[in-house]
Amino acid sequence: MKNTTISHDKSQELRKRFLCFLVVVLTVICIFATFSGCSAKQEKGTISRVSDLNNKDITIGGLTGSAHEPMIAEVFPNAQEKQFNSIGEMQIALEHGQIDAFVHARESLDALVEEKQNTYRVLDNIGDVDCGMAISPKTKYNQLENQLNEFLKGMQDSGELARLYQKWMIDKNYEMPDIPLADDSAETLVVGTSGELVPNSFYEGDKLVGYDIELTLQFAYEYNYKVEFRAESITSRLNDAEFGKVDMLSGGILETPERAEKVIFPETPVYTAPVGVLILDKGDTVKSGFFENILTAFEKTLIRENRWKMIVNGLGVTMLLSVGTLILGSVLGFVFCMLKRSRAKGVSKLMNGFISLIDGIPTVLVLMICFYIVFTNTGLKELPVAIIAFSISFACRTAVILDTGMNSVDSGEVEAAQAMGMSSWQVFRKILFPQAVLLAFDMYKSQVVAMIKNTSVVGFIAVQDLTKVSDIIRARTYESFFSLVFTALIYFLIARICLWLLTLAGNRMNPRRKSKKLAKKEADENDR
Repeated sequence: MKNTTISHDKSQELRKRFLCFLVVVLTVICIFATFSGCSAKQEKGTISRVSDLNNKDITIGGLTGSAHEPMIAEVFPNAQEKQFNSIGEMQIALEHGQIDAFVHARESLDALVEEKQNTYRVLDNIGDVDCGMAISPKTKYNQLENQLNEFLKGMQDSGELARLYQKWMIDKNYEMPDIPLADDSAETLVVGTSGELVPNSFYEGDKLVGYDIELTLQFAYEYNYKVEFRAESITSRLNDAEFGKVDMLSGGILETPERAEKVIFPETPVYTAPVGVLILDKGDTVKSGFFENILTAFEKTLIRENRWKMIVNGLGVTMLLSVGTLILGSVLGFVFCMLKRSRAKGVSKLMNGFISLIDGIPTVLVLMICFYIVFTNTGLKELPVAIIAFSISFACRTAVILDTGMNSVDSGEVEAAQAMGMSSWQVFRKILFPQAVLLAFDMYKSQVVAMIKNTSVVGFIAVQDLTKVSDIIRARTYESFFSLVFTALIYFLIARICLWLLTLAGNRMNPRRKSKKLAKKEADENDR
């Protein structure tokens, strides 16, 4: 029996080592395939002008809800359209052949081409759109609309808007000036921005810079506001403005009829942006080697502008989210389980219905419902709301697991304890609950790992966790594969460490393990 147990343990250990080895091998293969592809020569393509894209076999990408969408349908009526949430997502889709081209503001496309030379090519412009700022209809500052109109009109008349456009868009001068701060007693203006759009709103290291950032800070100083920026996707920014989570939007906001129904656009646009089309450059690509490409991607993603600090900060947020959700969710899970098993039929049915409802809703929707509806007027910040939302989802799954464990406990033991005169509380505390925890512990560990991975969607409400920081860095460096794989490996390590710690905790709780230790200790003492 002892030899069988040892053999089983060795088998488990070998299986774990093989899985780790397999993960490492697959990662190396993916990296080699990707970077080898970057250094290979490609044949000449057939797309040389805009008219070549007006084909039923062509797929063109555009940002969801942007002013570019009607332009795609108008200029390329025969092509297929695919929508994305960010320019980074379109870039990945283009490189992997999911789309043949994508449409965006010409300034951002030129910045991308300059960053990754001989990789992309911009075709002729297909039109112009007005870019500007927007105001939330639910802002607490009634004077904000008049102030912004006055400010932009003055900036236009003085030629300051033209100067800023020349600096950021044409000259590519990305140096932020020292703009004085408002008084300590000033009101705080919450501004939704991109954080991923060069040269409008992007990060240099951990500092937010760009055309729209400088313009917003100048406005805030002139009208004595403090500024709190929220970096998020265009969809999240519009949602925040609609629900009053932000006072103002910046970062290349394009006016469309649908958006004008939700937010207030000023009378003066910030600038008029030409719209271009980006395709892959099918000519000779950069002839750098495999290892050189890896080192370049590593340097751009982590070393340049001290971007590793953003990774560390994002990792800290992810860990805080995970630990907070683990503690609160486990406590709530126990409470939910007790309510689920309540003898009061009304309470039990209500709890079962609530658990079924939450289990049937994706975690990201639970998060957004909590942020935009349930806690919208409570004043709670994004991070506490995220912990509560994730804890509710985790608690529902934990309650089901714990209930299953309790149902698996031999009823004979419970009946025997009751026959011995134990109270219901004593039976629960000494027999039912300890055994249920041990029986359900493996399933609980799996749910903990799933919960850690689910926290990656917290960027939808502008929390800069590990995944969101990875998106920001990827949008700045245009190095998609390395940042994604690096982030995935960090999540993998977090999950493995958590599993290891939970396994240690489970072993300490296991009475059989304790009895084996005690027996071994007694045997050692007898040998002495």
